[in-house]
Amino acid sequence: MPRTKKPAGAAVDPRNGRRVELAASGAAGPPAINRKALLTRSREMWDSYWADGAAVTQTAADEMFARIWIEGYDDYLRKKAEADKQPLVKGSMGQQVANPLYAVAESSLKNAMTAARQLGIGAKNRADLGITLLAEKQALDDVNARYIQPENAGDDSDDDPR
Repeated sequence: MPRTKKPAGAAVDPRNGRRVELAASGAAGPPAINRKALLTRSREMWDSYWADGAAVTQTAADEMFARIWIEGYDDYLRKKAEADKQPLVKGSMGQQVANPLYAVAESSLKNAMTAARQLGIGAKNRADLGITLLAEKQALDDVNARYIQPENAGDDSDDDPR
């Protein structure tokens, strides 16, 4: 027989299942990197991450993960492009084998994906971290305005809407 759930407020986690809510107030900005050393596609990903609301959760201590992510992604793109030029090469016994650069590219991608999980890149990764991003335009006043009509809003009846 399964155990019963603890009553609200008695769970080990003081949030009792609630997600952390962070207001998108804008991060201090991306760490300085050598932009010239990155491919254009990597620079675009770097810029789009720091323009995204998820970046507001990053602190100076997270810089290592950001660097691993973008450098791993950039290395993956470079190695894969190089391997795509010659997908099959001669093996040690003269047989056709897949270019070994594909394995190196895959390793770089794996490192980038691990760092992306730490940074909360991607909807599932953000959800796994328990982060809910609240855009400033969806502040409490805006939400209330959506559901609470002004007193002079056309309908003069005093009926309770419940």
